[in-house]
Amino acid sequence: ITSPSNSPDRASGHSNNLASDMNGTESSSRPTTVKPPKVRKTVSSSREKANTSKQSKDKKTKEKPALITPLEYAQKLQLNFELGKKRKTDYLRGKRILYIGGDMRYASAKTRGRMDYIVKHGGTLVPSYDPATVTHIVTDATIPPTLRALGLKSLKEIPDHIPTVRWTWVISGYGRSGYNKKKRAEELNDTKGKAKAGDDDDDESYLDFEFLHAAFSTRIDAGRSWLKKGKGKQVPAADQSGASANELSGDFNPAEHQRGPTPKLVVLPPAPLNFIPTGNEASRPAVHAIARSSNQVRKSPPKTDDPLAEFYDMAKAERDQAVSNNSEPDESDDGEDFSKYPAHVPRRGFTCDRKEPQQRECVNQDIIDKLEELMELHKAKLGEEDRWRVYSYSKCIRALRNYPKKIKSFNEARSINGVGEKTAQKIMEIIETGNLRRIGYEKTDDVTAINLFQGIYGVGRQISSMWYNNGCRTLDDIRARKGGIKLSPVQEIGLRFYDDINSRMPHSEAEMIFNMIKPIALELDENLYIDIMGSFRRGKATCGDIDILITRPTSDGMTHAGLLPELLARLHALEILTEDLALPDDFSALELCYRGLCKLPEPDAKRRRIDILCVPWENRGAALLYYTGDDIFNRAMRMKANVLGYSLNQRGLYAGVVRDPRNRRVKVSAGNIVASETEEEIFKILGVPWQEPHERVRG
Repeated sequence: ITSPSNSPDRASGHSNNLASDMNGTESSSRPTTVKPPKVRKTVSSSREKANTSKQSKDKKTKEKPALITPLEYAQKLQLNFELGKKRKTDYLRGKRILYIGGDMRYASAKTRGRMDYIVKHGGTLVPSYDPATVTHIVTDATIPPTLRALGLKSLKEIPDHIPTVRWTWVISGYGRSGYNKKKRAEELNDTKGKAKAGDDDDDESYLDFEFLHAAFSTRIDAGRSWLKKGKGKQVPAADQSGASANELSGDFNPAEHQRGPTPKLVVLPPAPLNFIPTGNEASRPAVHAIARSSNQVRKSPPKTDDPLAEFYDMAKAERDQAVSNNSEPDESDDGEDFSKYPAHVPRRGFTCDRKEPQQRECVNQDIIDKLEELMELHKAKLGEEDRWRVYSYSKCIRALRNYPKKIKSFNEARSINGVGEKTAQKIMEIIETGNLRRIGYEKTDDVTAINLFQGIYGVGRQISSMWYNNGCRTLDDIRARKGGIKLSPVQEIGLRFYDDINSRMPHSEAEMIFNMIKPIALELDENLYIDIMGSFRRGKATCGDIDILITRPTSDGMTHAGLLPELLARLHALEILTEDLALPDDFSALELCYRGLCKLPEPDAKRRRIDILCVPWENRGAALLYYTGDDIFNRAMRMKANVLGYSLNQRGLYAGVVRDPRNRRVKVSAGNIVASETEEEIFKILGVPWQEPHERVRG
């Protein structure tokens, strides 16, 4: 379909033809009138007209903005608002911001828009980097473009008082501002020209803390705005010793502090629970002030019905996971990632807060044995689903150990906290048949072989799986190096003494070996402190290995440095130590760990695992607590410390620890140690009732 042409010639021809047709049908006496032709609107004609109008409109209105650098645009924008252009809000008032969009040369539309936003909401846009002027650096770029825009070579050259944040920090205060146009006009027309007390705090409260939006993890502590607001008190420097306990309690009156030299800001650790630790009082003045301030602002939490989640089962699940990987127990809480546990946990407090009854016999032991066998089979598998099944069964097994009655029905089993519906069905199958069919289903050849190989010292689940894939099925296959597998010297020792290492020794045997080692050590230095830890100290009937702690008081200016090599040499000469599994890298250090095999000086005596740990004298309490265990009790203690704002490891209890919000494994600030010399002071600070070693059994 085509529309008629608009040319005059074609139009006249069409009119003549139309007139002749009319003359042939009507009488000649009637006057002839020629009607103008109708122009039919078709699809193509409408589109052509629309395109034509759009093109003409684009030519008139759409013009590309002139190319301009970020520096030039910032200068132009700031000048326009200084000349009286209205602002939308004032929540960025007082912030002198340098924005870096990562543009190579010219300011992009995104960069220009964000610069407009900063100025429209009360901020001062700084065109170029000047550490004396800039209060905040907002960057959407990586480190190299940011440094290029600043003209620096390293982030370390940026002063600590200038934070580097992402754009999300700027918009975090949108909508929080309490200023409106009327208040702003009143402040601008204030004839006295005096700022209201607390203005800085109000402006600061509109925005999130800078460290929550830090652009680079290495500068997460820059700015430190969280130290300037809230109930915290600015403490004078060390030479100004007039601060009292009341000043530390948080009663801050801005009117009493006029503008003057900026006092030193001291990061105070979380307040302990009404405790002043014993020991060297002069070396811990801050702890006394903290304890006094805590009495005024908070009470000790109740020892029962703690609102915090119960961490026992989490600790057991993590312990089981570590055992399944055949890894050495970690010696700090740096790797703890508590977010990986299920969010819904019964609110029954911390397991370390309760002295649980130590039952000699469990009435449901037959059920526990079958569930533990099934759990061990799942431990040998690498799947995520199997890992959570291990967690579920460990939680159930603990609940069954503490259940005082013999389970008789499905409903009774289901009513126990920690027992799910499917687990209750398995319990009833064990009660009715004495067996569990699921064990036979899960007990495949690969699981059996992997569990067998993990009994070799130094072999974990990954290596066991690799050996199985190479065709190994028995220990004889490992000895024959089937499939071309290779063993390290330590694994060779573990294979040679496989049965000895995997059997538990009687309590009496561990005591005999320790009583042989202790006098030999005291011959080298009579002032040594030497003690046995682990399951022996907890009073267990059998022990998996022997853990010995060695340290020395430093009151005479001497330490135990350099003593361990001589002690090991004597023990080897007397054939008490037989094989070395792990030697320290530096024997001159105060903190050392030796692992090896030992035995009684008797014919056909079995090899036993032994660990000798040397620690500094001031860390002996924390080390004794950590290496006594049990491991589930230790993890519960560390979890409670973490929730209360502390950090607990084998060196001591730390306060004021700051972690990277992006990765809680990374410590931005290690904090300061508040307790380490005795177990009692750690218990008191954490609000845990004192428990003797034999009362700490949770497994």
